[in-house]
Amino acid sequence: MSLTPEQERAAHAPASVSVTAGAGTGKTHMLTARYRHHLEAHGLSPLEIVAVTFTKKAAAEMRSRIREMVATSMQATPDLVAELEAAPISTLHVLAARICREHPEAAEVPPDFAVLDELEGKLWREERIAELFTALPETILEAVPFSLLDPAIRAFLDDPWTAQRALRQDPGAWAGMAREARKEAAEALFADETWTQTVGSVRSLVGPEGDAIENTRRSALSGLESLESAHQAGTSLRQALEALQALPMRGGSKKNWGEEKFEAVKVALKALRELVGDALKAGLLTLELGEADRVLADLLPLLREAYALATAHMARAKREAKVLDFSDLELGALRALGQLEVVAYYAARWKAYLVDEFQDTNPVQAELLERLTGGAILTVVGDEKQAIYGFRRADVAVFRRFRARIVAEGGLHVSLTKSFRTHGELLAPLNRLFEPVLGELHQALVATRQEHPAGTPVVVAFSVATDKELHKGVDKSARQRSEAKRLARQLRELLDAGALVLDKPKCALRPIRPGDVAILARTWEPLEVYGEALAAEGIPFVHAGGGSLMDTREARDGWALLRFLASPEDDLALVAVLRSPFFALSDRALLGFAAALPAAGGYWQALKALENPSAEWGRARDILGPLLRTARAESASRALQEVDRYCGYTAVLANLPNPVRRLADWRAFLDFVRGLEGDGTDLFPLVRRLRRLLDAEVNVPRPSLEARDAVSLMTVHASKGLEWPLVVVPDLARSAPAGRDRVLLDAERGVALGLGKELEGSGDPALFTILKQEQLAREAAEARRVMYVAITRARDYLMLTSTDPRGGSMDFLSPGFAAAGLVVEAAPFEAEDALPPEPRLPPPPEPPESHLF
Repeated sequence: MSLTPEQERAAHAPASVSVTAGAGTGKTHMLTARYRHHLEAHGLSPLEIVAVTFTKKAAAEMRSRIREMVATSMQATPDLVAELEAAPISTLHVLAARICREHPEAAEVPPDFAVLDELEGKLWREERIAELFTALPETILEAVPFSLLDPAIRAFLDDPWTAQRALRQDPGAWAGMAREARKEAAEALFADETWTQTVGSVRSLVGPEGDAIENTRRSALSGLESLESAHQAGTSLRQALEALQALPMRGGSKKNWGEEKFEAVKVALKALRELVGDALKAGLLTLELGEADRVLADLLPLLREAYALATAHMARAKREAKVLDFSDLELGALRALGQLEVVAYYAARWKAYLVDEFQDTNPVQAELLERLTGGAILTVVGDEKQAIYGFRRADVAVFRRFRARIVAEGGLHVSLTKSFRTHGELLAPLNRLFEPVLGELHQALVATRQEHPAGTPVVVAFSVATDKELHKGVDKSARQRSEAKRLARQLRELLDAGALVLDKPKCALRPIRPGDVAILARTWEPLEVYGEALAAEGIPFVHAGGGSLMDTREARDGWALLRFLASPEDDLALVAVLRSPFFALSDRALLGFAAALPAAGGYWQALKALENPSAEWGRARDILGPLLRTARAESASRALQEVDRYCGYTAVLANLPNPVRRLADWRAFLDFVRGLEGDGTDLFPLVRRLRRLLDAEVNVPRPSLEARDAVSLMTVHASKGLEWPLVVVPDLARSAPAGRDRVLLDAERGVALGLGKELEGSGDPALFTILKQEQLAREAAEARRVMYVAITRARDYLMLTSTDPRGGSMDFLSPGFAAAGLVVEAAPFEAEDALPPEPRLPPPPEPPESHLF
């Protein structure tokens, strides 16, 4: 495939170049051509070109593309092929590991270290943290509540580069930060379009003299003047804001105003009160230092000491075990590149760098690349609109900074805007949709494929509509099931009608198949509901990826069994095992058993003591007894294998909806348990490790699956870099989970703790309020980018669905719908058939106190 003029300009740039690559604009093709340009025009060896991306899969694809290019388009000499196999084409962490291995003394790492992958690193750290808390001095443990100390140490160890700098910052700067934050918040409020429109309405809607609502309107004007005066004088805004928030809304004569004007002024006054209330809740407009700031200042020396002890403890343990995690690799490489001779070594060795997905770079990685690439030809490729990894500390500002540096040094900036993915009839409304959603980030794309292959609507949008009177008490889960039914039914109609899609490899049209469809959700939990609806319509589907393994039904079944095997007195675990597909005992059977429990002893003791048990209870007893012996004498993983043999667990899974996913998750859980066991077979340490992992909410990746000819259900994050003929983005009214961090770090401003009412604090410190509001703003901006990534996976058709016309992404997408002329259809709520209520089990007796966990 030839290069577009934009791609050619980027690929053949004589010096450094930054590239903004919109969704589906052929960035990998361009990068491959850029690599070839380095080989041919710059005369470089593959050993002199560093190509970096952020996942192993992407690095493998880049190497494969370059191999293919060399084999088909260049004279592939044996030397060139050999050098290409040894070329540094890898992830950034692999590159950092190479630097650490080649310069271990400068990196201050063991020369024979092993690398813990992301999951192994988290598990290893959790165990060391447990050891650390037993070694911290009493002065720290007594002064800092565990509810603050634990997340603080974890935050420090998660991001030691930022923590080290943040802990050095002086609290004396907080007063100035608070003043600046108040000023910026006031200016932002006064410049906000909604604020100016609302204030304009309050000023212009003049009513009859003496009317109660007119009196309220004049009080509002007086309050607005007081607010402006206080801002100009630099004095407290609190009094004026609280007066505006307390504006009375009762009274007034609709007859004297006229109905339309009366409703308009009341709407404006209510909107003003809500805006003021939101501003007060955010806390920036009234920010002052107080008792909470004094408490935080007193805690900082203790936090510095805790950080020093924690890092020393971790470093010592890693040195003894000769292991490094990903953060260690980055910091070790930075230390090595802090020495001029190491920088000179790589400057002589590596002449050109290509870095893909640059919008996902964090500040530590940026510093590493800054030190490596001075004097080299640098190509960075990214797209700020696709920056969705803020939870990994990725910072889109890094891409902007490198782009500015490249241009300042005489390089180019090129935007790729020609889409090879989406046809013109779909791309046109998407361009209009995202213009108000993304604002200044928006980049209109141009389609290479202009016409849609058939007359079927290319964009469908609907939200579930409920009647306040008819559907009282209808909750979100019921609306979601209604949404899923409608969604599945429309997919069934498209499949039955044989809607045409482009077969990309063949460049020909063909009828749509289930494998051409993806349903992409922000989180994996709601995907279960959509899977059930698809199954009801006879549409095959696969949970292709996303979410944590430990949140799956199969892992929960296995975890309940392990808890019981480690502690048979754990009645909650035993009940979970008996209700699971291992034994599938009904709630009615469990209810009867619970009613007959003796006063002393728990479920297992009663089960063992049963005389003449029924077949189902006898089977449970006869299987669980040997399993307990197997788990103690052999291993937990062996017991999990045995329970499958005895109970036919995998046979049950194979006959449930979505069997491929369920079986993959069960096998993955077995493999995970084997990995945790290592060379040991003791059940109790294994259960302790699993409990720590769950308490720390460590994400254990589920195995990814190829959907083949089935609908793919996956998270938006898992869909990055993929595409489908038809994409469904459901559950748009779901709000993105807001950050609940109690510890916030900023390298330039310091460490902030959310004290709440703890430690004599009467609220949160000023710095925490500032950083928290910035975090919320980043999350809100990222939510918009997540929608961009999800929607731009579509090639031919797009379906947008919601449980409600308001809330979540619907709020910020609504202006885009209007701009694109997209009508969101109101889909009538479909009530479910009434089901008889299941009997409720009484709570099991409190388990005896255990010292194992």
